[in-house]
Amino acid sequence: MQRSPITEYYWVALDVSEMERRTKLLVVSAFIIILTTTIVAAGTFIYVNQPEFFLTGSLNFNDSGQHHGGWEATCQWNVSLTVKSGFGLLVVTPEPDLMNGEVLLKWSYYISGFQITEEQIVMAIDGHPVVLEFVENDTIWNRYHNHYICATPNLSPTIFPGLMSHYYVELRLT
Repeated sequence: MQRSPITEYYWVALDVSEMERRTKLLVVSAFIIILTTTIVAAGTFIYVNQPEFFLTGSLNFNDSGQHHGGWEATCQWNVSLTVKSGFGLLVVTPEPDLMNGEVLLKWSYYISGFQITEEQIVMAIDGHPVVLEFVENDTIWNRYHNHYICATPNLSPTIFPGLMSHYYVELRLT
C-alpha cells in the first residue's frame, strides 16, 4: 500500500513529534533525578555535619512545692542528655547513695526542638516545652554555678510520670 504525499507528511510529522515528546520526557526525567539526588545529598550533608550535644546534670524534686523542703518525698537523680539535629533522649538514673528513686515511673524522655545558646536551652521534653536559663551564679543552692536551670513553676512536675502536680522540680544541665 502506497501512501500519498499528504499521508507521508503526516506520518513523518507524527514521528518527529513522538521523538520530541520522548526527548522532552527524557530531559524532564533526568532533571527530576538530578534534583532529587542533590536534595538527598544536601540533607545528608547537613545531618552528618550537625553537632552532637552531650550534657549531664541532675533532676531534683521534693513534695514541699518550693526549692528547700520536702517532708515525705525528696530525691535527686543524675540526668544525661544526648541530642543531634534537634532530637535526642534525656535519661534519668538514681544516684547510688539515694535509692529513693522509686517515685518515677519513666526513666527516659524524648527530646525535640533542641536549641542551645549561651543564655538558654530551648527544647521539648516528651512534647512539653521547656526553657533552661543559664545561671552563672547559683544563689539558691550555691552549688550549681554555670548550669542551665529550669525549675517549678516553669518546669511542670507532671512531665515526669510519678511526680505529683504540687511537687517542686528542678532540672540542671551543664
